[in-house]
Amino acid sequence: MPGWRLVWSDEFDGAGVDRSKWNLRDGEGRDIDRGCNVDDPENTFVAGGVLTLRAQRETAVCSSQTREYTQSYLDTIGRASFRYGRFEVRAQSPNGPTDSKGLWPAFWLRPDDGGRGEIDVVELPGGAAFYQAATLGIFYDYTPVKQDQRYPFPTGYPGDGFHTYTTEWEPDAIRWYVDGRLVWRRDRATTPWFDEVFHKPYNLRLNFQVGGWLGDPDAATRFPADFRVDHVRVWQR
Repeated sequence: MPGWRLVWSDEFDGAGVDRSKWNLRDGEGRDIDRGCNVDDPENTFVAGGVLTLRAQRETAVCSSQTREYTQSYLDTIGRASFRYGRFEVRAQSPNGPTDSKGLWPAFWLRPDDGGRGEIDVVELPGGAAFYQAATLGIFYDYTPVKQDQRYPFPTGYPGDGFHTYTTEWEPDAIRWYVDGRLVWRRDRATTPWFDEVFHKPYNLRLNFQVGGWLGDPDAATRFPADFRVDHVRVWQR
């Protein structure tokens, strides 16, 4: 890729999660989903060059609440952050046509200051209405003021194998690619709040959420469910 220099990556070639690169959240229950984020080798593990984030239907207590599911959430807060760059994940969604309602893996970025702004390289929600598409998005805040795009695969779907999702974030535009194909773009003309939120350092988030805005699991949802990640890479100019 002319003009881009690799500055950070995880190829998941070791025996476990690289704790020098990632934080793994533990005992955290968020209001926006139905699972408990746990630091447990049953939920997050590396084998054969692949990181697996596993969601399970099991009782767990976190944030003083009893939850019906456990899930995995990694971030790079305090370890790595970036102002602009090319961000890529190669991953396989757990979601199929009949057994994935309420399963929601994602690779995304949030600002270090914890304030306004979010860049979703990809969200891969399950369920009949969503499993065939990759969701790409940006947020101003969680009112929510956002812009997003659901990209339906020309053939197949995100769960049929590994696919590559890439976002190029530059000072004047953000571009999204799926398997090397440019599928969406945002800039000052499309987004009035572009300059307010997209000129500061952001950290990486890689997580597998159960339930939330797009629906909760039903009786047909398959557990355990695995979000499999082959690599995460970051380039800068």
